[in-house]
Amino acid sequence: MNETLQTIAQRSSTRAYTEEKLTEAEIQAILTAGLQAPTARNEQEIHIAAFDGEHPLLAEIEQEKRALLAAAAEGEAKESIINAPHNFYYEAPAVFILSADRDFMWGSLDAGIAVENMALAAEALGLGSVIIGIIKGAMDGSKKAYFAKECRFPENYEFEIALAVGHKAAEKKPHAFDMEKSVTIIK
Repeated sequence: MNETLQTIAQRSSTRAYTEEKLTEAEIQAILTAGLQAPTARNEQEIHIAAFDGEHPLLAEIEQEKRALLAAAAEGEAKESIINAPHNFYYEAPAVFILSADRDFMWGSLDAGIAVENMALAAEALGLGSVIIGIIKGAMDGSKKAYFAKECRFPENYEFEIALAVGHKAAEKKPHAFDMEKSVTIIK
């Protein structure tokens, strides 16, 4: 099987990481893969903020995420959010937060393409990753300007998606799919 197709086939979301840090070469390879992604009209508007998993801003984002989710939940659901055993990035040693110009109509799509490139690059490097959207409420909420400033988003940019990356502490089989249910071939 083609190496690229094999990487796509074996990639799955990783939700358990070792404490081993990524090398500078691994970080640069992942960033490069994200920046090599195609963008609408070749705008190349995606901005990537790269964080060490121990950066205090990530804990602030986690706290805001939990507070917002807990405020919307009740009973057992609220308790499970408050006492969740993992943060939004599953304690990964590296987190990449992607943003795009809020006035460019294709920014969200471009960020999605970029983050998939980054996730596939991580897999090709023998690393695990998980694509993250659960912090959208926190990133777009009352602390939006603060988080944007701390992530050093360019002016008029906003959160789109994030990626956690690290060395896998657990293996997970890629998800199964039903071709007949999910695809219609029109001739």
